[in-house]
This record gives sequence, C-alpha cells and structure tokens, in this order.
Amino acid sequence: MNKPFFFTLALVASLSPYGALRAAAVVPTAAAQSLSLNDAVKIALVRNNAYRSAAVGVDAARSQLGEAEAPLLPGVALQDSYQSVSSVAKLSTPIGALPFSAVHATNSPILAMQYTLFDGGVRNAHVGQAAAGLSAAESQLVQARGATIAAVSQAYFGVLTAERMNGVAQRAVEIAQQHEHQAALFLKNGTIPRADLLRAQAELANEQVQAIGAAGAVKLAENQLDMLLGVPLTNRYILTDPLSLSPPTFHLSNLLTTALSRRGDLAAARAAVRAARKGIVAAKASRLPQVNAVIADGNTQPAVVGGYHNQFSIGLTAVWRLFDNGYSRNGIALAEDGLKQAQLGVAQLRDGVELQVRQAFLRENIAASQVDAAKKLVAVSDETLRLAEVRYRGGVGTELELEDADLGDRAARETLARAEGDLRVAVVNLRFRAGLL
Repeated sequence: MNKPFFFTLALVASLSPYGALRAAAVVPTAAAQSLSLNDAVKIALVRNNAYRSAAVGVDAARSQLGEAEAPLLPGVALQDSYQSVSSVAKLSTPIGALPFSAVHATNSPILAMQYTLFDGGVRNAHVGQAAAGLSAAESQLVQARGATIAAVSQAYFGVLTAERMNGVAQRAVEIAQQHEHQAALFLKNGTIPRADLLRAQAELANEQVQAIGAAGAVKLAENQLDMLLGVPLTNRYILTDPLSLSPPTFHLSNLLTTALSRRGDLAAARAAVRAARKGIVAAKASRLPQVNAVIADGNTQPAVVGGYHNQFSIGLTAVWRLFDNGYSRNGIALAEDGLKQAQLGVAQLRDGVELQVRQAFLRENIAASQVDAAKKLVAVSDETLRLAEVRYRGGVGTELELEDADLGDRAARETLARAEGDLRVAVVNLRFRAGLL
C-alpha cells in the first residue's frame, strides 16, 4: 500500500520546485505492518473504547445484582457507644440521696443480627430488577461487539477501496504519460499540431492532480481505521484481505428470524420489560407491612456500669403504613406506566429491526448487481481505450478521442472499485443488522 503513496510524492516533486522538500517532510517513519481483517477485529475488541465501556457496564451491573441480593441474608452489626458524665446521678430516698451509678463513663457494646422476615416482595423485586439490568448490560455488550466489528470492517474496506482508487489513479497517470510521449513524437514528425501535445500535457497534469488526491484519501482512510482500533493515528498497514468478494447467499426469512432472536438491542429492551414488571411488584409492596426480627447480645439495657454484660435479647418489629397521602398509589401508577413504555419500546424496536434487515438485504443485492455491471463496464472501457490507442498510433484517431477513452476507462475502474467496496460494506452491514456479528 506504500508504493502508490511514494509514487504520489514523486508526482508532487514533479509539479513544483518545492515539491521534493514537501515530500520529504511527510514521508512516514513507521514501518507498514501486515494486517488481516480478523486481526484488526481482535485489536479493536481489546482497545476500542466504546466496546471497553460496554464491558465495564456489565461489571457494574453484576455488582448491582450482588448489592440487591445482599439483604436476602441476615445482616450482622457490631456497635458500641461510649458516654462520659461530669457527675454521677443520685436517687432520692427516705434515707437520703444514694448514687444511681458509681461510674462517670459507660461503654455499651452490642452485637446484633437483623433480618427482614416480610417486606411484601421488595427485596425479590429489587433482585429481579438488578438481574434484568445485568441481562440488559450483557445484551448491550453483544450489540457493542457487533457494532465494533461492523465499524472496523467498514473502515478496513474503506482503506482497501481507497488503495484501489489510488491504483486506478496511478495507472491513469502512467497511461497519460505514454500518451504525452506519443504526442511529442508525433509533433516532432509533424503529424499532429502543437495543440494536440498541449492537450496531452494537460491530461497528464490533471491525472497527476487526481493521483495526489487519491493518495491523500488512503491516508485519511487509514486514520479512520487507526481510530477505531484504538491505536496511534500514525500506524500504517499492508492489508492482506482482498477487496473483491463473491457474496454469500442470504435468505431474507432466515435473516429476519436471526435478527429477532440474536440482536443485542432487542434483548436489552426485553430485559427492560422484565425490570419494569419487577418495579411494579416493588411499588405495590409499599402497601404491605414490613416485619423485622432483631437478635442482640451485649449491654442492651440502659447502662449503669460500663462493659460487656452478655444481655441477650430478641425483638420483633412490624410497620404498616395505613396512610401515605397517595405516595404508594402514585408510585404504582408510575411503575405501571414504565412497563407500558418498555413494552411499546420492544414493539417499536422490533419494527425497526425488521426494516433495517430488509433495507440491508436490498442494499446487498443492489451492491452485488452493481459489481457485475461495473465489471462489464470495465471490459468495454478497456476495449474502447485499446481501439482508441490503435487508431491514434495509426494516425486516424484524434487526441480528443483518445482523451475521452482515457477518462472513460479511469471512470469505469473507479466505479468498479467503489462498487466492490460498497459490496463488502453491504455484506458486513447486513450481517450486523441480522445479529450475525
């Protein structure tokens, strides 16, 4: 991939006396590395920030599930209170004031275990919500993986397309140089007017300008690939996968079935529905009593003397809110509305997924047909150029006819390069939309 680039630098040098200096300033110092599409995907799945962020989201959701499950088991706490008074309390009696306590400072350690016996299903609902959140995060990771693979593949084929276009531009320059040389010889022999030589020179200059732009497009495409791979933007590659492709056979019905079952965004939306249902359970639990049991050991009575006294106690508390000014009612209504929104979101996403798959399928078919048509166009254009060159060398063709054939041949080859690149991208996009990446 570096040969066209260095060829373009030579063109820059030929167009300006300062070209050699500009070329030396932009020659890359990093050596090009061979890179297959599979290797590019592997690098991106390790270094791409968007995919890494989705992976961190799964870890966070897993921690939230552990946090929600914690109240399902009893909690054990050790607490201690220390109090110091300036004077001891006294108890008035018929025989006089007696000290109520003999110490100025008390220490009351307590070891307690608390467990909620009944909460109306709040804990289980929270666990269900967290589990649905984890499922959604995992589904989003699957979707992020597919999106990363699709983006890297598209950028990879973008570089290949730019390289092919660069090769077409280089070939056009070489042909224009040949024509300019032929025109100079014909002018020297007196068989053509000077205007034909000037036309050939103008054609060569135009092709050189096009080649410079094509070489720059390769660099831009490489920068896009580097960004998606999460590597320095100065990296350069020799891409080993071909641009041309014999597309596989796809069946629309199978693609639709696969998309509805494997798309990560759909799975995440279904998880949101499950979480919303659990949210309704949690909201309704606010209308039910909550019963807690407490077992404690330590200085549980009002401390008269400090220290640990092995005072064992068992307690049972129950709280039932009889009136909360509509708080529970509104909370339940909000949760039910959330469920309806989540269900509508799934239905809307299903329609969108089907549309995406159908459109991607059509684009793949169109791209495949365009490749076939472009190949025929190149064959015709090559033959037209060959005949124009024969006529020109034989003295029966004109420079204008030859120039038109040159432009038509270059345009045909550029059309084929774009069509093959579009086909590779269309296949990747179809596989992504169908949940196959």
